[in-house]
Amino acid sequence: MTDADLTPYLAAAAANLTHNAPLGEERAADLIRRLAPAGAGWRSLDLGCGNGELLLRLCATHGIPGDGVERDADVAARAQLRATELGVASRVTFHRADAATWDRPAELVVNIGAGHVWGDTGQALAALHRLTAPGGRLLFAGGFYRASPGDQVRETFGDLPDLASLARLTVDAGFRPLHVAASTLAEWDDFESDWRAGVERLGTPEARAFCDRRRDEYLDGYRDVLGFGWLVLTPA
Repeated sequence: MTDADLTPYLAAAAANLTHNAPLGEERAADLIRRLAPAGAGWRSLDLGCGNGELLLRLCATHGIPGDGVERDADVAARAQLRATELGVASRVTFHRADAATWDRPAELVVNIGAGHVWGDTGQALAALHRLTAPGGRLLFAGGFYRASPGDQVRETFGDLPDLASLARLTVDAGFRPLHVAASTLAEWDDFESDWRAGVERLGTPEARAFCDRRRDEYLDGYRDVLGFGWLVLTPA
């Protein structure tokens, strides 16, 4: 299946998600608390922000301005509408751009599941280090392997570190980890179910067949093998 063939399914799935990641409400609230500004004048930046939900909540909770960078124009437009709903449209701006081209640092940087825009994890962390102001914070979230993957899972998701190795990569990139955690199996189950439910709403035989394949790939393949790490970092 080509990228063009996948586009309507990915869009339908994302439209049914609050967060396009295995992120429950309890963890989201905890991360927002941990990312409280350490001083005046902080600005937030979410690179590859998708619908921007976490960015918007950060800005609404802490009363700070922010920028979201998303190359999909339709997604960025929906994010701006959500900003209006939350009453923060006056201080949060969404930019239609490739996150890899952004060059303005911020004190509070967010990158969730979008490190691939720079290449591998090491390259992503190096770029994000340049974009995180001294004394600031980076929320970096991405995949890792909880257990040794089978050939099909590795082919799908590529070479990923384990969680300990991921944390060491952040140190190698010049960060100090302040918080390291991983999505629970329950968060994964909810995310995968809600993701497929969005595609199911298309109601076509092709969409249902796609959901069947995705469900089998998850339950028979990467469930409890693929992890998702959440790391709050500060430049060393």
